[in-house]
Amino acid sequence: MNELQITELNGQRVLTTQQIADGYGTTNKVISNNFNNNRTRFEEGKHFILLVGEYLKEFLHSQNLGTQNKIRKLYLWTEKGALLHAKSLGTDEAWDMYDILVDTYFKVQEQQAPLTLDQQIAAIATGYGSVKEELIEVKDRVSDLEENAPLSAGEYNYIGSRITQRVNEVAHGYSSITQKQRGELYKDINRGVKVVTGISTRTQLRAKHFDTAMDFINNWEPSTATKMQLRQTSFDFES
Repeated sequence: MNELQITELNGQRVLTTQQIADGYGTTNKVISNNFNNNRTRFEEGKHFILLVGEYLKEFLHSQNLGTQNKIRKLYLWTEKGALLHAKSLGTDEAWDMYDILVDTYFKVQEQQAPLTLDQQIAAIATGYGSVKEELIEVKDRVSDLEENAPLSAGEYNYIGSRITQRVNEVAHGYSSITQKQRGELYKDINRGVKVVTGISTRTQLRAKHFDTAMDFINNWEPSTATKMQLRQTSFDFES
């Protein structure tokens, strides 16, 4: 268990299906069947995160798994998702391993969690230095923590769905559009999101970026270069 590879998404520790299968002493197929047989119990964003498309590519790249091009979708399981699998499987091995996961793998996040504002103010009030000056410093640090907090799974997925909607809105303005042309639109809008937020991959998005990213997506129009490329592609296709 000490050699279990750390898997994270937006600062949250998760487990792949393979990791759960290995830990619970079973196979990927059993975990997948368990999920399908108990589908109504599993809630996306709470028990699992489904990665597809650009999200999947960026995640695989961040985990140095970029060569696994055959993967079309990937389920990542949260601590609560791992618990549901243990409950559903009901084996002693699954329960034993879940206890270990809670005490080690997921426990680290709890230990690293920053103090709340009230806790930090209470600590300052015990008599270290000037309370007023310390309080200002704490508020600044808390504001920084809040701004740099990872996006929630819901926010992350919402940005992705809004990008898809916006691309479809723009694509609708063309009489016809090929899959290749649609891909150029996705490249353009994703490139713009990275530029305005100052990130290199979408998995680096933080809470402070959300409003900026959404404002850009809602008002996005393809660049002149992309529009010219689309027209040239249409010309070549018609020829």
